[in-house]
Amino acid sequence: MRFTMICIGSTGDVKPYVLLGNELQKRGHDVAICAFTEFETLAKQNGLRFYPLSGDVHAFMSSIMKPGTKGVTYLKQIRSIFLEILSPFLHDLEAACADAEVIVATYFGEVIQSIAEQRGVPFIKTHYFPMDPTAQMPISSAPGLRMGRVWNRTSYMLAYLIISTLEMYYLKNWRRGNDMPARRLRSAPRNQIGGRRVPVLYAMSPLLVSRPADWDDNIYMTGFWLDQQETEYEPSPELAAFLAAKPKPVYIGFGSMTSGDMQETLGIVLEAVKRSGIRAVLATGWSNSETEACDNVYVMRQYVPHDWLFTRVSAVVHHGGAGTTASGLCAGKPTLVIPFGGDQPFWALRVRLLGLGPKPIRREKLTVVKMAQALTRLTTEDKYRIAAERIGKRLRAENGISNAADIILRETERWPAEHEACLERKRVKRYGSHRYRRGKHQLRHKRIK
Repeated sequence: MRFTMICIGSTGDVKPYVLLGNELQKRGHDVAICAFTEFETLAKQNGLRFYPLSGDVHAFMSSIMKPGTKGVTYLKQIRSIFLEILSPFLHDLEAACADAEVIVATYFGEVIQSIAEQRGVPFIKTHYFPMDPTAQMPISSAPGLRMGRVWNRTSYMLAYLIISTLEMYYLKNWRRGNDMPARRLRSAPRNQIGGRRVPVLYAMSPLLVSRPADWDDNIYMTGFWLDQQETEYEPSPELAAFLAAKPKPVYIGFGSMTSGDMQETLGIVLEAVKRSGIRAVLATGWSNSETEACDNVYVMRQYVPHDWLFTRVSAVVHHGGAGTTASGLCAGKPTLVIPFGGDQPFWALRVRLLGLGPKPIRREKLTVVKMAQALTRLTTEDKYRIAAERIGKRLRAENGISNAADIILRETERWPAEHEACLERKRVKRYGSHRYRRGKHQLRHKRIK
């Protein structure tokens, strides 16, 4: 079976898709990854076909992940950057799906779902954070993460009203050109194609986020999509020596965050490290900021696999992306989150509520004093280390990738039969059960004669 897996995002979004693609490939399927051009090498090194997306992933992440970005602002920024590249983007997506027998995609409005609908192929939707209405928690990008059940449900309604309003505009011509009805205003996700329910997979662990009881049974929580084996990696002699020295350093890095004040952010971090007296590995990530190493800080300008690095540090400090949070906790490391925006405050809260690290500090409220105090607590209070080690052991026992592959293949096999059943129900509803069944009987009688 030919799969096209579409992932719009940074390394933390694409790497789990590559791992899932590998699993499907091991089971005899042909898999292609569709992502920003930067990830072509990663896909092809893993034996996967690759389709590029127009646009610059660095510019994309910089536009949607500015400090303080949340809620309505976050959604508007996503749509604003998307509108700038709409035409080539749609062309790229159609090209990637042209020969697909199954489409698996991270959520980006109804764009990809519309292509699957137009082509009549099975569609699997995936998420790394809450996007389906529930009273248990608000939509992940919303403000007010602890405001209660009424706000939780309302946050989804507001978000999807904004999304569908924008899509009514920018998908209008494309849907019309493909003889599809116009996009309608909706206050909830459309988890259906032609009356058939779309399977929704969450690459999240129920150990961190319990599955809401009010979700439908087409929504699955698989566990995190993490590599079960440590990546083979050969560090530089300097990095190897720094990691081997005592005491173990703390990892500090903000991944794909590239906002204009990253130089200031790293300056605060370096001064806080100095005041707290810890040793640290500082990853500059995508920011390319000018930061100099010193005796107790190793500046890492090249990407080092998290699953390899995190087992060699004492604790982790990061922005709270879903992938980095999962990697740090799977390694059993106490965690301090400095969220910038989007879903990051959601993961920061989960870490805090489970006692896996100190109180998170939002980027716009970060100071040297606050950071130094948090680093001291992170590295000296045993309760965080003990809790992180316990949950890490349990997370490593999960097999989210295998679970996800099982569900995808099972749902894909069921799709044609269930799709035909949906069409049958529509025909009965349209013509009336007695009239429709009589027509089917007459047609069958003619064939026998």
